[in-house]
Amino acid sequence: MEQRPGNENWTNWDNSGQPQQRPVIIVGEQNPEAYKRNSNLSAISLVLGILSLVLFWVFYIAFFLAVIGLITGIVSLVQHRDGHGAAVGGVVTSAFGLLISLIIGFIFIVAMSIVI
Repeated sequence: MEQRPGNENWTNWDNSGQPQQRPVIIVGEQNPEAYKRNSNLSAISLVLGILSLVLFWVFYIAFFLAVIGLITGIVSLVQHRDGHGAAVGGVVTSAFGLLISLIIGFIFIVAMSIVI
């Protein structure tokens, strides 16, 4: 006769009459607010704001980058995501980039109207 190790009555060890349930293992994010813990939007805002300042001489590209950077920075601040400082920096650099691109665009339009 072959013996199994351990107690033969392992499913009813608590004498409740019901078999013991196995623990459920859940893999993945358990926190529904976990998506707010990243600082991706604030980093995107900062990068786009810096690019809008660097590319100010191409005013239509700088304008486009600054508007997107401003939007992503404000969304990151409103949703209280991580990377608050980067979001503020992104909003500031995007606002300066937007202002400079508008000024350069206005100068370009005035210059073209004078030439033509």
